[in-house]
Amino acid sequence: MQKKQTILVVDDTEINVDILISILKQYDVIPALNGQDALDIVKNEPIDLILLDIMMPDMDGYEVCQKLKTDENSKNIPIIFITVKTSEDDIKKGFEYGAVDYVTKPFNPVELLARVKTHLELQNYQHHLEQRVEEEIQRNRLQDQMLHQHAKQASIGEMLMHIAHQWKQPLSELGSINLSLLGKLEQGTPLEPKALYHTCEQVEQIIKFMSDTILTFQDFYKPITQDSFFSVDDVIHQASNIVSATYDYHNITLEICKEKTPKAYGNANEYAQIILNLLTNAKDAHITNKTKNPKVVITISQADDRSLVSITDNAGGINNAIREDLFKPFHSSTKNSGIGLYMSKIIAEKNHGSITLEPFEDGTKCMVVM
Repeated sequence: MQKKQTILVVDDTEINVDILISILKQYDVIPALNGQDALDIVKNEPIDLILLDIMMPDMDGYEVCQKLKTDENSKNIPIIFITVKTSEDDIKKGFEYGAVDYVTKPFNPVELLARVKTHLELQNYQHHLEQRVEEEIQRNRLQDQMLHQHAKQASIGEMLMHIAHQWKQPLSELGSINLSLLGKLEQGTPLEPKALYHTCEQVEQIIKFMSDTILTFQDFYKPITQDSFFSVDDVIHQASNIVSATYDYHNITLEICKEKTPKAYGNANEYAQIILNLLTNAKDAHITNKTKNPKVVITISQADDRSLVSITDNAGGINNAIREDLFKPFHSSTKNSGIGLYMSKIIAEKNHGSITLEPFEDGTKCMVVM
């Protein structure tokens, strides 16, 4: 059974209150004979609508209305003034204080019920609309959290892949050194101290390289909470160093051209994540399209006080029909997760920048402005 809506009736004349209660019998009506009682009731009871007399002793309706509208807990309760005042100035004053309507005395029951019903329906509609908006906000917030988590997992996967490629050659070298030593031991070949020392130095250098690789990735993924000015050139070299072994593995040429050495303001690690996403996308496009002589060119320049970085490839370009959709979550022109460009766009806008895609010769140009 649906709960009755609650109306607070405020009038210093008891007979008026009795008349209103009899007219509004289909609702749950709470009476108050003065302004202070009305304010106290509103603090303790959930009220859907207030019928408020203007002419009352001690505290008139205007003052009561003003107090209700300045209170966070009662400011959204619709107020209908009930009054003998019908001048244009009085009506205007009532609306200025926050009333939604007025009803003149003596009451016309049909008119009163119609106005009450209308404003209760509007209040109910607004309440449900606010609930739906809040639900939608929460739903979108949850979706963004899921996308961020998905992006984080994808990023970790990319990181592990890049580490694997970075370590592929040094691991192979360590394996060769180990096999050589084992072969000499099995054959009884004496190990000269000088040669053994040289081998140990070589192994130490390889291990240091592998350790430095881990530190590079740790620095890259270390969270930075404060924005600051950073060298775009340094960040791009950091990102390109991470993908260099992966690019070498797939025989993709990576070239960096510097027209300027600008600085940008924002989160350096987040900016590096954008560059890494774009380099990964270019690599995936080359692999998917089986590009002959694959190449990626990073160009660093500046216009006014903004840094401009373009990343171009010769992977055959992107279909115009899907190019704009690539900035939406889970849209991709390759077989990856389809969130790299979406997250890059979010990060760029968060750092007061922008990112665009456009055809370029036999491939695609992606422009990052910060």
